[in-house]
Amino acid sequence: MQPARIGIKIKMTLSFSAVFTALALIFNADNYQHIRALLIEDNDRYLLARAASLLEKTEVNPAIIPLPDKGNYIRVFYHLNAQYRLVFESPGLPDGIQVPVQPGVSDTLGMRIAYVRNTGTNAEDNPAELLLVTSAAPLTERIHSLIYRLFISSLFSVLIAGCVSYLLAGVLLRPLQRIIETARSITSNRLRNLIPVRDTRDELQELTETLNAMLTRIADALRQQQNFFASASHELKTPLAVLRAELELNLNQPGIREDIRQLLHSQLAEIKRLQERVDEFLVISQLKEGTLTLRTTHFDLSTCIIRIFNQLMIFLTAKHLTPSIQFDPEADGYFLDADEDKICIVLLNLLENAVKYSVPGTTITCRIRKPAERQTMFIEMENSIPEEQVDTAQLQEAFYRGDTLQRGAGLGLWLCSEIVRLHKGTLTLHSVHHLFTVQVEIPLNRT
Repeated sequence: MQPARIGIKIKMTLSFSAVFTALALIFNADNYQHIRALLIEDNDRYLLARAASLLEKTEVNPAIIPLPDKGNYIRVFYHLNAQYRLVFESPGLPDGIQVPVQPGVSDTLGMRIAYVRNTGTNAEDNPAELLLVTSAAPLTERIHSLIYRLFISSLFSVLIAGCVSYLLAGVLLRPLQRIIETARSITSNRLRNLIPVRDTRDELQELTETLNAMLTRIADALRQQQNFFASASHELKTPLAVLRAELELNLNQPGIREDIRQLLHSQLAEIKRLQERVDEFLVISQLKEGTLTLRTTHFDLSTCIIRIFNQLMIFLTAKHLTPSIQFDPEADGYFLDADEDKICIVLLNLLENAVKYSVPGTTITCRIRKPAERQTMFIEMENSIPEEQVDTAQLQEAFYRGDTLQRGAGLGLWLCSEIVRLHKGTLTLHSVHHLFTVQVEIPLNRT
């Protein structure tokens, strides 16, 4: 199972969101500390002002005590000769409330304590001191509300920033997606279809120009390779034709010993096979260049199949393979409108492939069917293989070989597939229960 792929758009979104989240946390933490200090400072001023207002209305001799607001407590006292004198204490004042050392606001036991006292001349006439005690819960709730608001605002900011960055990443990467789609459509036959260059003067323009330069170099290298392929094939045709003509001429000479005649027949068969290979090389070169044209004729497919089997009978015999050709008895004939030479190349490659990989001593079966309800011709080549099953997914790719120890360039099935495709047919591979089957379907009418 392949791991899930994370695209650049997602990576950009996650990276931006992570950076934004880190910055938001840093700035919000600083804002929290600042606002929290302001809230506490504002509450301190309020408590001190309220305590001072109560102290102004307080007298110790005679005792005049103002009433605090609901939920607040006060303690009125004074010091005489360093002695603590309690004047008044609100009922319900929590125990353990101590007098702070200095006037101001302090926190203890979940309460806020504002301590004020008269100073200067007022202290001589009215030495009262006052503690205003109130719950710290309202201030704590405000601070908690601040934390909640900062958290929610940060969360929504990160989500909104993530969505916006995802959309922006899609817009910014759209030119790159166009490059990918264009590059995906380029094949070995369409290397000259370069990617359109947009004058953006950025990395995407540089990437496009670099890819186009690379495609041009690859196209030039392939063209040189195919030119060599075609030139070599053409150069081989003449000497092979001369050798074949000389052998055929010598075979017609009277008085040749039988062993010499057999040797000449063997050499002639090999030269014919070489000529067929050269023709295949020319077809491959034309396929790569996209210049292959079909020369359609009306011919009998059964004759072509029998000729191919007779041609390779020596190899069938060498591996003790039994040929079996099964024609559809209900067919009204096996005539086909196609390029006979190209179809013979397909059949020759399929039979050679079957001979190469068959288990010795088994049967190679060729079936030809022509269903009455369909305007197609079916050709099946079936042979036994040592393996229970082989992977057929890549066998039609050029230069692919399932077994690297076998001889060959891995072009046979690819060539067959391309020729069948040009005839608007299909080539299908099956492998199961130690049997390898190739099915070719060619339409009788390609118009």
